[in-house]
Amino acid sequence: MVTCNVSRFDQVPEAGKQPTRRGRSSAHTRIHRTRLPLTTWEQAVELILSHPESSACSLQRALGLGSYRTAWRMARIVREALQAVEWPLLTAEIELCDVNLALRKRAPKSIWLAIERQPSASGLIRGWRCGRSLVEDFRRIATAFDPNATVITPPSGLFRELKNLGFRQRSEPLGTADALPAAAATAGAFRRMLQVRRHHGLATATIETYLGEFVFRHNAAILGWSPAKRRRRVMTLLRSPRVSA
Repeated sequence: MVTCNVSRFDQVPEAGKQPTRRGRSSAHTRIHRTRLPLTTWEQAVELILSHPESSACSLQRALGLGSYRTAWRMARIVREALQAVEWPLLTAEIELCDVNLALRKRAPKSIWLAIERQPSASGLIRGWRCGRSLVEDFRRIATAFDPNATVITPPSGLFRELKNLGFRQRSEPLGTADALPAAAATAGAFRRMLQVRRHHGLATATIETYLGEFVFRHNAAILGWSPAKRRRRVMTLLRSPRVSA
């Protein structure tokens, strides 16, 4: 069993001691328990955004961190910030489908993907991990759609709830060349990303984090964000107070 060194994230002030000025400035943010300087966080964000395959080991080496656990948690926190970016509502025609990422049918790991259908290229996308309640899933998904949008789905009764939520919905039979092309291409791209990243299987708890990063990279490119703007967005989220669920 490998024993990790105590991370700087787990060091808390002793009883009776007041937090430092740096601690107060980052209270209740994603980085409120770290003693690492902001310049180190900026370097971590730069590495993760510019090298999609970055792992905790590569982050530890590049930043000269003494603890693997610190690097692992830094990578996780940065990717959680990518997941928290607020995007414009999806509009016009939106393709929506469920995608099973599991290699075995006995252990399904499903997500919902929604993609704006554009004439010549893919539009903005959104993604969610499938929950236990279909109704709750669709209510959550509906908050990302423009009320006047038309939702295009596979021909399944699962999607009838969309009409109950006030959306126009139509289906396209699967198996045809022009059925949900944007959704099929996006699902394929996400699967390829997971194949590069995950060498020891895919944990259900991490699906949403990887999906959030995938959505960030795609949408930032669609919106034409420069590398500098992407870094600023992520650093702002790291330093901003967490929003309660």
